[in-house]
Amino acid sequence: MNKYLIISLLSLIFMLKANADDLFIIKNIKVTGLQRVELGTVFNYLPVKTGDMLTSKNCDEIINKLYQTGFFKDIQIARENDTLVIQVKERPIISELTVTGDKAFDHDLLMKSLKENGLSEGHIFDQGVLNGAVFGMKSEYYNRGLYSVVITPKVIQLERNRVSVNLAIDEGAPSKITSVEIVGNKKMSTSTIKSLMFLSTGNIFLSWWYKDDQYSSDKLNGDLEAIKSYYLNHGYINFKIDSVQVQLTPDKRHVYLTLKVSEGEQYRIKSVKIAGDLRNVPLEKLQPLILIKPGDIIDQAKINKTIDSMKTEIGNYGYAFASVNVVPDVDNKTHEVAFTFFVDTAKRVYVRHINISGNDKSRDVIVRREMRQNEDSLYNAADIARSKDRLNLLGYFKTADVSTTPVAGSTDQIDVGVKVDEINTGSINFGVGYAAGEGALLNGSISQANLFGSGKSATLSASTSLLNTNYTLSFTDPYFQPNGTSLGYDLYDSEFTPNALNISPYATNTLGARARIGVPVSEFDKITFAGGLEEQQISLDSNNVPQRFIQFTNQYGGSLLEVPISATWARNTTDSMLWPMSGASFNEKLDSVVPGVGAQYYRFTSNNTWFIPINDDFVIKTNAQYGMINAYGGSTVPFYQNYFLGGIGQIRGYNVASLGPKDIDGMSIGGTSEAVLSNELMFPLPGLKDDRLIRLSVFYDTASLWGGNQFNLSPAQNFRASYGLGVTWISPLGPIKVSYALPMFNQPSDQLYPFQYMMGTTF
Repeated sequence: MNKYLIISLLSLIFMLKANADDLFIIKNIKVTGLQRVELGTVFNYLPVKTGDMLTSKNCDEIINKLYQTGFFKDIQIARENDTLVIQVKERPIISELTVTGDKAFDHDLLMKSLKENGLSEGHIFDQGVLNGAVFGMKSEYYNRGLYSVVITPKVIQLERNRVSVNLAIDEGAPSKITSVEIVGNKKMSTSTIKSLMFLSTGNIFLSWWYKDDQYSSDKLNGDLEAIKSYYLNHGYINFKIDSVQVQLTPDKRHVYLTLKVSEGEQYRIKSVKIAGDLRNVPLEKLQPLILIKPGDIIDQAKINKTIDSMKTEIGNYGYAFASVNVVPDVDNKTHEVAFTFFVDTAKRVYVRHINISGNDKSRDVIVRREMRQNEDSLYNAADIARSKDRLNLLGYFKTADVSTTPVAGSTDQIDVGVKVDEINTGSINFGVGYAAGEGALLNGSISQANLFGSGKSATLSASTSLLNTNYTLSFTDPYFQPNGTSLGYDLYDSEFTPNALNISPYATNTLGARARIGVPVSEFDKITFAGGLEEQQISLDSNNVPQRFIQFTNQYGGSLLEVPISATWARNTTDSMLWPMSGASFNEKLDSVVPGVGAQYYRFTSNNTWFIPINDDFVIKTNAQYGMINAYGGSTVPFYQNYFLGGIGQIRGYNVASLGPKDIDGMSIGGTSEAVLSNELMFPLPGLKDDRLIRLSVFYDTASLWGGNQFNLSPAQNFRASYGLGVTWISPLGPIKVSYALPMFNQPSDQLYPFQYMMGTTF
């Protein structure tokens, strides 16, 4: 017989015998090596049970199933008579996880990310997870231009099958951009393209702050999008970036960027039209929204804005899911494009429910009463937008987002979701300052703008300095009536002591009470009427008192009762209470005292503010104030009601009440007319552009005070101005305001106060 045949037969017999030995009926299952994992947990994953036949196939299944749990690092199967024996070695538990040397990232966020990826204290240690975490961290460092980073993981075995894991990070020096080259550009200059980019070779003055000379793949992607958008907004519809080369030197310290672009030709608009089924949306409502016209260079940004405006207008007719698509007809010979805005209104949609979230403190009714979109009514995009604005104007929320969700199983219903992010509306605020000759300026208040989450507000404030001492208790119910009519009360006690600073030789003390009622007359307008009772106590110094001060007190006495009344018109179209980016606020007030009680006079005050956005980050704020006071019925304007000018709330850089007409001995006597105009360019802090809680500003203040005195100085003669820098931060400890102003056109008698700041703490 052939020897090879004999060998094959013997091998087959041996294999059949081995398989026959492995096959047996499982009468018992024994698991050894368990320390933390419960025996029942193991049995839940086993693909066999007692009474089953054990085969080589289900042996493999047992091992695979138990390995897939991640609990074990070694699994062996044995047989003891009719007992299946499973021997396991458990993976250790991470007893301690530390990360050191991480300076480029927020430590808490880094630890949270590691935990979400399975690497944290209390988790089972897996070398693969650790390796993946190290790889992921290196990738993030590379994205920030830190190519020299070295991450050294160290695993220390502890008793009771535990381990300590430490990730030691040496971030190294960042890779700096040495060169930025643009290739292929003929229509746009290299300097223009580079100006669009955040990344650059840097400069000695600003790069330490902006870090624009440190390579980052994320920032590079943003720069590429900015370049592409710029070309598309200038008619280069075929523009593309052919290649991006990032060359890193061997020492990983220098980066060379090279962008190769294809610009193509510039295209103009040939024609524009609207097509599609508009249903009941008037065409004349959509036509004015088109921002492009024949002959213009194609501007993709204007096209996108036109689409958004048209969708919003269509949404005002109940079409929440309308689409507007631009269909271009390109003529490559004439380099012109005919655009058709194709409208698909889809079905009309009704709002089923309005669901509110995030209002842990504020009651639902506080949010719902600001909603202009109602439940069980036709969807209206303008009402949705206005609802969002009204919520932001409350000042209770950092942000208020309104979203829509289709109702499952329905084609004509949606739910509106309102998600608010509450801020601390209760505060203990204080301001601190110092001025030569005046000393410390202190003020503070305890206020709650959302009392017990009811929307009512209460404030107890006090301020004191050598010039002013004020105590005020106020309460306001903004929805005293369901239509939005408000009701408020004020108690106040104030003392004005210009004599303490040799500003003017008198002092007054005013004790009063007032009631206010505000009536809304439109979505944006409210008229407020107020009336009260005041007692004025007047004290004159014995020396250097102007004759007209003496004449007034001789005529009316040193203690006067007055019944002040006022009417105020207020209009607010701004988009936010905390950080307005657009709109305006107007406040016009006429107040007087009723005849027959004390001196008779009236006052008109105008305070108006405009916010003009330049782009998404920069906004111009213009504030204009005007005030005048006059007597009637043969009376005299009380000298203590005159305007005094100066201070952080009027014209920065000058001390409080230090400006305006002065008596022959240098004492301020105030004026009966004032005008203040302030312009500010406001923008986010570099590096924190998405943070809505901090802003920088560059400002220019002007002001003048005149009238009501024997000098008859014109507004131009009393003109003052200042310019400077400011910072406003709604910090976790409350509002902080800082400004530094350089006065202009100041006179020797002016009291300069360049640095001013206010701080607060919240609860």
